[in-house]
Amino acid sequence: MRIACYLDNIGLIDGVALHGFPGGFILQVIANPERRSRMEARLAWLRSAKLQNDQRKSVRIVPVHRAVQIKLQDAQAAEAIIADLSRTGAALLLNQRPDVGSTVTVGKRYATVVRHTPEGVGVAFRMPFGPLTFNEHVIL
Repeated sequence: MRIACYLDNIGLIDGVALHGFPGGFILQVIANPERRSRMEARLAWLRSAKLQNDQRKSVRIVPVHRAVQIKLQDAQAAEAIIADLSRTGAALLLNQRPDVGSTVTVGKRYATVVRHTPEGVGVAFRMPFGPLTFNEHVIL
């Protein structure tokens, strides 16, 4: 039986029920490699956020286009990967870690570095995304 369901923090999941049992069923997820990769990244982020007792309030997504260029205060450019994105900020995976409080450009958006993480930095956008432009297809 084909099933489509929506999971908070993950999104729409399409799949096939392999077999049922009392109180549930086993779902085989049907997704292309790109969607599967985004779901895996989101699940990994949720596991780490649970371990870190994440206090961030905004809804997070993992965008389709995750590669982004970061420009630092000294006009130096660096490549980063978006780990997750909210209307107000992003978690970025990158080797360089600008100082907390420094201004950077993430794609075309101005942001302030608000935290360091083991894998990179967290930034807060100066201008949050509007509700109509914020979705997994957004390009920074």
